[in-house]
Amino acid sequence: MMQTTSFIRPSMTLRRRMIVGVGVAMLLTIVAIIYFFWQLNVLLTTLQDLKEENNRLALALETSQYATSLVVDVQNKMIERIPSILINDINASVRALAARKQELESHTLRLPEDDPMQEQITNVSQSLQSIINVAEGTVRHVEDNNWPAAEIQAAVLLKLHADIEWDVYQLVTMARTRRVEAETRANAAIQSATSVSVPLILTAVIITAVIVLATTRSVTTGVEQLTGSAQRLAEGNFDERIPMTRQDELGQLAQSFNKMANELQYLYSGLENQVEKRTKELARRSAQLEAAAQVAREASAIRDTDQLLDQTVHLISEQFGFYHAGIFLTDEARQYAVLQAASSPGGKNMLARRHELKIGEVGIVGYTAGSGEPRIALDVGTDAVFFDNPDLPNTRSEMALPLKIHGRTIGVLDVQSTQANAFTEEDVAVLQVMADQITLAIENARLLEEAQRALQELETLYGRRARETWREQAARRTSAYRYTGVGVEPVATVSLDTRGAQPSHKPIIVQEDGSRQLIAPIHLRGQTLGSITLRQSAEDAPWSDEETALVEELSTQIGLALDNARLLEETQQRAEQEKLIGDITARVRETLDVDTVLQTAIREIGQALGLAEIEVRMGEITAER
Repeated sequence: MMQTTSFIRPSMTLRRRMIVGVGVAMLLTIVAIIYFFWQLNVLLTTLQDLKEENNRLALALETSQYATSLVVDVQNKMIERIPSILINDINASVRALAARKQELESHTLRLPEDDPMQEQITNVSQSLQSIINVAEGTVRHVEDNNWPAAEIQAAVLLKLHADIEWDVYQLVTMARTRRVEAETRANAAIQSATSVSVPLILTAVIITAVIVLATTRSVTTGVEQLTGSAQRLAEGNFDERIPMTRQDELGQLAQSFNKMANELQYLYSGLENQVEKRTKELARRSAQLEAAAQVAREASAIRDTDQLLDQTVHLISEQFGFYHAGIFLTDEARQYAVLQAASSPGGKNMLARRHELKIGEVGIVGYTAGSGEPRIALDVGTDAVFFDNPDLPNTRSEMALPLKIHGRTIGVLDVQSTQANAFTEEDVAVLQVMADQITLAIENARLLEEAQRALQELETLYGRRARETWREQAARRTSAYRYTGVGVEPVATVSLDTRGAQPSHKPIIVQEDGSRQLIAPIHLRGQTLGSITLRQSAEDAPWSDEETALVEELSTQIGLALDNARLLEETQQRAEQEKLIGDITARVRETLDVDTVLQTAIREIGQALGLAEIEVRMGEITAER
């Protein structure tokens, strides 16, 4: 039986109450804000004036300080009569005073023409100019060694100092007075803003609070009734309804409540079946995601490409329970998709005979390899693109996922099931993420193998180059030395291939008549550069393992040091060649005359190469001179 709850009809709508209350509060707030910003503008203007006065005050005091410093320096240095010091000090002070004069004149540009400060700044500027002129005259007399005239100028400078001190005093007094006036205006603006804006805002808050309280009191009864009905509906009483006797917002809320109750009553009847279905689907999707993550995680840890492909297909079959999983990779000509790994016995047979499919033509694997799009065969018996494979007779559903990297399809992941309609579009989204991770793992394994091959080739090439270079250097210079306990002396070079230690990378001990030799080869990147031979009497204690290991480590470090020295020497030689070429080119380019260019070129080349004769000819080259 349907239950109902009645409302009390209000005399005024909630919207109207809120509009009136908020309108009054907003009006008061706007007035308060306008007045506040007006006073704030006054305050900012006053603060700017205060800043200007502080700057003028500081500038005036700096001017007085520099003028006093100039006069004191002139009086003191006139006694010492050291021209260089006196001239330097006066010039430094003059530059400082000129800078202050320029700053003072810039202040006049920011002042009104009738401002009294204009006259004070002009007086100080004129006095500064007089002091600068006298100081510069003093410098000229000192440079001419006319000390009597310089002393007269110093006396004049002392008198002008008194004048500028008076002008600066008047400027400072006026600046301080104006600063006090600005501070007074700023305080007045702050007091005015707080005394007017704050009461207006408080009034707006009070009005808003009154409106809110009144509206709340009006709404309380209806809300309590709505709450009771909602509580009963939440407890499972889906027959609960609210009669719509109001035309305000609460009436609209009651209408929405009744509509919601009708929908809940309708939905609840089929909710249990939907929940059960979604729960199963969610569990299945979660298991797929977990399995895909495990496959991707284990695949990313494998670096060998063949091992990666083989273990990946087995992991996919085990984790997802697929009848067959295979990975196809496209050939270099991108004409066929070649099977590289398979998990099922039938797939192993296909792998043994190097199974391949024409891209874009045969089966859903060929389709996916050509289009780069995933493909599902829900009923392989009726799918037009399905290729009937006798090695996999139990297949009822098949899905092919592209293995793409940087927009390029490098292969296809093919999974097959014995269940009809085993795959959905949601499965494609989940498994495609796994396929993308597998693609990255395959690409990383490929890149790693290519990098290892390139590194090995580079090491071999570099080792051969180093060996050839050392052979060339051994032919040009002494490359064998012997330490006898007294000193180091060169010895005849022994071919590397004649030493007994040469075939081995480890030190060996050779017994000879009455002596024992420890021969440690010097290696660098797989190439033997030479060897270190230590000799001792047969009566001495044999070399220990620690001593042998030490000699081996030393031979390794010597090889690195020799290679570094060779590289440094080659770099220096190239630098000298580049410098020589640059010097010759620079001298040749000093002129644009053809004859001079040719003469300069052959002269510089001959001097650089130490040639007795060199000539240059223009025109075609012939056998005759």
